[in-house]
Amino acid sequence: MVIHIKSDDKLLIKIEELEKKFAEFTKMKKGIDPKKESVKIIFIYLVMGSLWITLSDRLAAQLFEDVRTLALFSTWKGWLYVLVTGWIFYGIIFKSLVLYRDSIVIIYNNYEELSSAHEELIGIEEELSEKYDELEQSYHKLSLSDQKYKLAVDGAKDGIWEWDIKEDRYLFSEKWLKYCGYDPWQIKNTIDGWKGLLHPEDADEAERTLKEYLNSGNGGYQNIYRIRCAEGSYKTILSKGVCIWDEEGNPVRMAGSHTDITQQMMLQESLREEKEFSDNVIKESAVIIMLLSLEGEILRFNDFARGITGYADEEIKGKKVFELFPRNKQDKIKGLYREIITGENANSIEEKIITKNNKAVDVLWSFSPLHDNVGNTRGIILNGTDITERKEMERRLYHAAYYDELTQLPNRAMFNFKVEEKLSEIKGTNDQMALLYLDIDNFKHINEIYGYIVGDELLRYVASVLSHTVSSEGITARLSGDEFIVSMEGIKGVDDVIDQINEINYCLSKPWIHNGQEFYINISCGVAIYPKDGDNLGTLLKRADLAVFSAKEQGKNSYCLFAEEMEDKSKKYMEMDNMLRKAILGNEFTLHYQPQVDATNGKIKKLEALIRWNHPERGFISPEEFIPIAEQTGHIEAIGEWVVEEACRQIKSWKGKGITTPKVSINLSSTMLSRQGISEKSIETINRSIQNVDVEFEITETAILTNEKNVLKALDIMKKNGITIALDDFGTGYSSLNHLQNLPIDVLKIDSSFLMNIHKSDKEKSLYESVIQLAHSLELEVVAEGVETKEQVEFLKENKCDTLQGYYFSRPLPPDKAEVIIANGFIKI
Repeated sequence: MVIHIKSDDKLLIKIEELEKKFAEFTKMKKGIDPKKESVKIIFIYLVMGSLWITLSDRLAAQLFEDVRTLALFSTWKGWLYVLVTGWIFYGIIFKSLVLYRDSIVIIYNNYEELSSAHEELIGIEEELSEKYDELEQSYHKLSLSDQKYKLAVDGAKDGIWEWDIKEDRYLFSEKWLKYCGYDPWQIKNTIDGWKGLLHPEDADEAERTLKEYLNSGNGGYQNIYRIRCAEGSYKTILSKGVCIWDEEGNPVRMAGSHTDITQQMMLQESLREEKEFSDNVIKESAVIIMLLSLEGEILRFNDFARGITGYADEEIKGKKVFELFPRNKQDKIKGLYREIITGENANSIEEKIITKNNKAVDVLWSFSPLHDNVGNTRGIILNGTDITERKEMERRLYHAAYYDELTQLPNRAMFNFKVEEKLSEIKGTNDQMALLYLDIDNFKHINEIYGYIVGDELLRYVASVLSHTVSSEGITARLSGDEFIVSMEGIKGVDDVIDQINEINYCLSKPWIHNGQEFYINISCGVAIYPKDGDNLGTLLKRADLAVFSAKEQGKNSYCLFAEEMEDKSKKYMEMDNMLRKAILGNEFTLHYQPQVDATNGKIKKLEALIRWNHPERGFISPEEFIPIAEQTGHIEAIGEWVVEEACRQIKSWKGKGITTPKVSINLSSTMLSRQGISEKSIETINRSIQNVDVEFEITETAILTNEKNVLKALDIMKKNGITIALDDFGTGYSSLNHLQNLPIDVLKIDSSFLMNIHKSDKEKSLYESVIQLAHSLELEVVAEGVETKEQVEFLKENKCDTLQGYYFSRPLPPDKAEVIIANGFIKI
């Protein structure tokens, strides 16, 4: 604090003058000693008098000899001495008196000045006393303020710094050093010491900011930089301060504070990143984002909203959001908007908007209230996701889930849903419903012969016929493969069902032409009627399936109504399936061998290996009973492999006994022949024990047609490896006679059904004769199956049939009995 006193400058000048004069007087006082000065004067007087008398007497004695003259000279000499000394004493006394007088005047004047100064000093003393009291109060206040400041500084993370620029002394407060983990001796108290603590990335900018401030000559200093702590980490600080410049504008001293703003900067950076992220999300997001007023006015919107709606800024800004929706939906949206503002509704909705070019876009909308500081809703943030593609995908997924991709008919899931729904409606009423289970006959052969592309086209054709033929009240669906199902609603009885089946058959009876080739389509149909055949969908489907199975057994291209005995048959089928599994694992099968003899001399040329099953509980089970089921269930492959292995083992056994063994003919099923690698595997099995020439494989026409490409490839490999091929049951398949010339076969076995009828008409005989002649023309061996009478033997011999087989010669024999006849080598004809 500075204390101001009135007229203090003049008083100080007076006091300074008085001090100077007092110093002169003091000096003069010290230089004047009265006693000394008096002795000095008397000494001078005595010296002068002595010199004067002595010198003047000697001079007079020399000059005057006359006593009178000498006396007169001495008188005048005495007066002259008095005059001279009198004048000298006058000067001395005059000077002393003047000095005394001046001293008196000065002392008097100074006394008056001192008296005046004394009075002023008394006033100053009183004023100083008042100022002292004020100073005490101010000091007390300053002490309290200093305490508060110290508490504030200590309570905050701020530190104090000071820089004496001229002396290059830079000081940190003890608190700040401690805060940064330093001891005072660790810090160099110069500006270079401060620079050494700066982060390398911040140093240049921090120094530039300081330099610019020092050059500015005024204002406050503020700088942000990172400073290194003792453990090596950095704190971001805000440095503030002020500078004092001299009269020439040179900076003299700076002081200020350091505030740790590391957390604030991290928060600020986090907020900046979050804002940048939010801005980028809003800008780049493929979502409609709009800020709406409470009245629904569009205030702001993002680029995606512009792109979707097609509106420019000036066209959409200020527009009510409700105007984007279809007219018939706007009232609904307004009501929903009011509920959102009041907090009654926060659900998302799916609703179309109409773009500028009048295109409808499916959008999933969500509304988020925007609140002010006190929680009042001040606007709505509207988010919209373009779900047009999703809706299209949902439609596709729905179609894929409930419709068949190939035929576009409803699939099993959709059929089940619709029929279940209808059954619930008519439950408890007298209404009836029929399910027609449809299966295309021989479709597998079409696929294998002509390829799946043709098969798919045929399925589309059948689906189209069914869709146009079946009543619109019913449902037509594709279950799988070549299986279709039709529901007939509101039928009055079985006659309505039969009429519908006949209409379907009629429409499909016309040939389907594809690439110039005609295809005749036959369908087997099984029927189950609600509620007679079942009161739920599962039962009806199961029984319709059983019915179609029975229809196929009846000869295909027919229909069959469900009957109770079908379930018994189905149970037997399942039982047979289980029995076959156990038979394969339990080695319950055996092979019997039936000889094939030379028609000219009865020599045994070959043996046909025929499978037999002696069940431990049921006894003998005919192949006609279990082979079809084995083919349907897939067990035929395992059985076929066992037959090949067992036949080879038996041949090896007979040869080991030295018995001349004829070629053994083994039947291969269509399933085995269709499998990739069957020829190689069969050859490998044969070669493990015998030679390829010891075996002949029999196949049927149906087996070839099942998968002609794979079958023919397998047959070619077998034939090239020395295995002969026989075409079994010729005449029961679907091939023309001309087809024979393209088959890699060596033997033609005519089905026994032809031989059974030769005695009935000449026509049958001629047909049989023609087949033998045709086979011979193709250089094929002919085997007649089912020979049972002498008459048949004679007929076959007359027509030069090569080989005969049948019960006339021998039934199929077990290995031990077959061994006896092959040891003989001949059978009497």
